[in-house]
Formats: sequence, structure tokens, C-alpha cells
Amino acid sequence: MIASLFFVSLFIAPFTLEPGTVEGLDGEANRLSYSEKWQELPIYQRIIYTIGDFNCHQKHYRSFSVNSNQMPLCARDVGIFFGFAIGFLVMTMIVPEQDYKDILLKFIPFDLNVNGTRKIMILILLGAAFALPMALDGGIQLVTGYESTNMMRLITGSIFGVGFSVFISALLISAGNVIQEASNN
Repeated sequence: MIASLFFVSLFIAPFTLEPGTVEGLDGEANRLSYSEKWQELPIYQRIIYTIGDFNCHQKHYRSFSVNSNQMPLCARDVGIFFGFAIGFLVMTMIVPEQDYKDILLKFIPFDLNVNGTRKIMILILLGAAFALPMALDGGIQLVTGYESTNMMRLITGSIFGVGFSVFISALLISAGNVIQEASNN
């Protein structure tokens, strides 16, 4: 729910500002590069852009624009939050299982009929499969002259976001089941 609200806010914040209010950003990830700029914005937009500023480089050429305003996050991060929203939505439709590994294995379209260590290894490979497109796109870009497109960043971020949210949801469901079982005993 929170991921979905934040994802929608990534579009609402620039849409509700005057056109051209936020453009040409080129900051650094994991630090506030534009805190003084955000102070000029209304509170809702200030919050969304500040969160984006702290978590993302916000490079204008790697970002989409809405209403002639740069979005609070780059294209890849928008994709990640889109994937989070989709993955968490899918997980709300899954009947909680006792073991998170069994929940995650439901997403494999064929019967593996495995248990124990093999299940864990399959889950690690499944997690890597969801992370691999983003890692390759970003990694190749980092070490070569290749420059990814914003659409490719959006797609690879979305794939990662879905995989990560499904994994986190499964862990939370599993932990909740363990806590509930412990309180019943």
C-alpha cells in the first residue's frame, strides 16, 4: 500500500506544480543535493522531492518529466517503485503459507518437487534472475560507453522491483505466521 501511494505520488508531485518548476537536476544519490530548492515547494511536493533527492541522483537525462517538471526519481527508480507496487499487490492475493520458500516457489510455473537446500538454491537463483537485467544494464553502462535508455531503465527497474517485493512480502508473511503460531502455543 505504501509503495503504491509513493509510486502514484511520483506523478502527482510534478503534475501539481507549475510547469518548469523542477528541471535540470543533476545530483548525487544518498545525499540531499537540493534541500534549499525543495523549501520553495508546497509541503506535499517538498516531501516527495526530498525523499527522491536523498535516494536518487535525479540526473535530468535519466529521468522522465511530467507537466514539464522532472520527476522526483530517475527512470530506473520509478520502475523499481512500480515493480514494488505490482509485486506487493500480487502478494496480497497469495494465501499465506507457513514457509516463505513455499510462497516464493509458487511463482515458478512448473513443479520442482524439491525441498531443503535445493529450495534455497532455487530461490537464490530466482532472486538473481529478477536482479540480473538491472545489474547488467547498470553495470555495462558503468564500465563501457554504453548509455541505456530511460525505457530500458524503467523496464529493468520494474523487473527488479517485482522480484524484491515478492521476496520481502514472503518473508513478512512467513514471519507473521511464525509469530502467530508462537502466540497460539
